[in-house]
Amino acid sequence: MPNIDELIRDRLSKDGQVLNLKAQFLREVGAIVDLSQNGIGDEGVKALAQSTVLVNLRNLNLASNSITDVGAKYLATSKHLSKLRSLQLVVNDISEQGEKMLRNSTDLLSLTSLKFRV
Repeated sequence: MPNIDELIRDRLSKDGQVLNLKAQFLREVGAIVDLSQNGIGDEGVKALAQSTVLVNLRNLNLASNSITDVGAKYLATSKHLSKLRSLQLVVNDISEQGEKMLRNSTDLLSLTSLKFRV
């Protein structure tokens, strides 16, 4: 599975310039990223959680992505999402244990909104 930096470099344009500009924007100002209903699963969450591109991210919507407790752990222990304020995880496969990991995360220090149910 490629990491987010590889996706940004390789996917949007043949020379990678458009994605690189978007990545630069995310690094500098943060943003709202809506990846709902994309089927990214736990491996996609891992790529997001490990990405330095998203260090200024404020709002992340991961609704309906087949994310389990494994993905919840990646998010809860991410060193790169410390500025995240809002996280949407509705319609995923996260148990009460996964919810607890996220609520008790010592890395998601700015998180003020965490939604698991509609």
